[in-house]
Amino acid sequence: MRRSRVLIATLAPLATGGLAWWACVAGGMDLDTTGIVVGLVVLLPATPLAIWAGAGEPRRAAARETVKPADGIAAIGEVPCRPRAFQPRPDLRDRMEDILASGRPCCLIGGEGVGKTQLAAAYARACLDDGVPVAWLAAESLTVALAQMAGELGLLREGDGPEEVRRKVRSWLAGRREPYVLVMDSAADPDEVAALLPATGGTRVLITTNTHAFERVAEPVVVDRFTAGEALAYLRERVGPGDVAAARALVRELDRLPLALAVAAACMVGPPRLPYAAYIARLRAVPVDRLLERPSGEPYPRGVAQAILLSLRAVGRDSRELLAQLSVMAPAGVGTEFLRGERLTELAGQSLVSFSRDGSAVVHRLVQRVVRESEGSLAATVERAARRLLGIRGVADEDTWRRLPYINAVDGHAAALWQHAGGDGGTAAELVLEVRQAVAQHLLYLNDGLRAAPILREVAEGWARLHGQDDPRVLEARDRLATAHEFAGRFDEAVERFGQVVADRERVLGPDDPATLITRLRLAAAHEAAGDWDEARREYGRVAERMEAVLGAQQPMTAAAWEGLARVSAG
Repeated sequence: MRRSRVLIATLAPLATGGLAWWACVAGGMDLDTTGIVVGLVVLLPATPLAIWAGAGEPRRAAARETVKPADGIAAIGEVPCRPRAFQPRPDLRDRMEDILASGRPCCLIGGEGVGKTQLAAAYARACLDDGVPVAWLAAESLTVALAQMAGELGLLREGDGPEEVRRKVRSWLAGRREPYVLVMDSAADPDEVAALLPATGGTRVLITTNTHAFERVAEPVVVDRFTAGEALAYLRERVGPGDVAAARALVRELDRLPLALAVAAACMVGPPRLPYAAYIARLRAVPVDRLLERPSGEPYPRGVAQAILLSLRAVGRDSRELLAQLSVMAPAGVGTEFLRGERLTELAGQSLVSFSRDGSAVVHRLVQRVVRESEGSLAATVERAARRLLGIRGVADEDTWRRLPYINAVDGHAAALWQHAGGDGGTAAELVLEVRQAVAQHLLYLNDGLRAAPILREVAEGWARLHGQDDPRVLEARDRLATAHEFAGRFDEAVERFGQVVADRERVLGPDDPATLITRLRLAAAHEAAGDWDEARREYGRVAERMEAVLGAQQPMTAAAWEGLARVSAG
């Protein structure tokens, strides 16, 4: 339609100009007068015709109006790039856009590998191209993603806990009048997402998820596999023309699953290039039932694991090792700060890795799962991946606020690694616990006890499982956990936990060990914070005397104990 309008707008003035010239010559007008008349006849309708031609079709009411991004931030998070041979799936896109244009939140619901994330990413990219800012949050670790978003928006303040961060972000979204898009990818907890949805404002909320429980939170659009036509169109565009009957057979073999087709297409384009029939023969020859475990619950879609394994066979050993490490890290993406200059070209060429707009390497969850389960023991892989996170050792306390995005990323990856290493002992588990404790320490430096507490609880349990309850690392983690509860305002629980650590440290280390005395000082401070002045006075007096006898009167901790005693005595 648009082309037709442009053609009409171009030819109509020329045609009328020609007729005008003929009429002027036939009427005997001189050349100067003829030129003026023809110019007017051509130019006068040209402008309105050009405007009419440029108007095009009426645009959909989704977030397409061009606006200037607020706060100078066009995108928060890692919006995936457009994949090769992307299929727009207009029916799904139009339903999604209609819901969002009405102001209602929309959720794309479907199984693994059906293309939910790519549909959401296409919408996000279109909005960014039109000047509408976008926040792309990895909702499987929503607390971390919200902290990053709040930091980039300038909302985060020292000491803000997760609930305060959520409240600030929700208030900011509700206060916007200009268009804004919030995408929560791979959401798992409907209640967590519902608590973030703004009741007012110009924000459009798009969610991707595997669970239908989100239908009570947002208007659902069910995303299924490609249609047969979409699957064939994808193969034609990605692989090129070939045996149509064999292409149809491959579509059936891979059950029209977009992820499986992407992996298969990458393998067929080579090098070496494979025709459809040859690829199908290889696909059917892979003994997937022997190579992969069959976990309880939903099995792999037929053909997907074989396709991924074939692509794995096509890459070199170094690329396979790198992919194995990426497959035990957070699926939201691995930033360049964790990659040691490794080239991902070979993995990307096989569609085993894609990239977000900021260059982070993203491995689809289903690919991660297949790679993990084809690897056998994960301990060595987890250990190598954990070493990528050891840079957190070099982050000084005073740099915590400045390096918070890096710390948040380490937190997400360490949590993923612990899921794969927590049940095993050895170096892998030791390294992951060390990294997680460092993350928690930085959060405590920011007084973020709410986020630090669950990390420290798992760290303490992990050290205890590896080395027993009396290990110094267990006692230190439990001491830090009590501090986290105090920072979170849970004073009664902090008092109880500090009391337990004091008793255990007295039993293991002795009553006058410096570590025991420091924990007793923290117990006194927790009593003070809880408003229990009498108990605080007793604890401060007891620990001040012992510290002076053991550590000396000039030791700063001794002085702190006497100051605490004076404070609660005066109060």
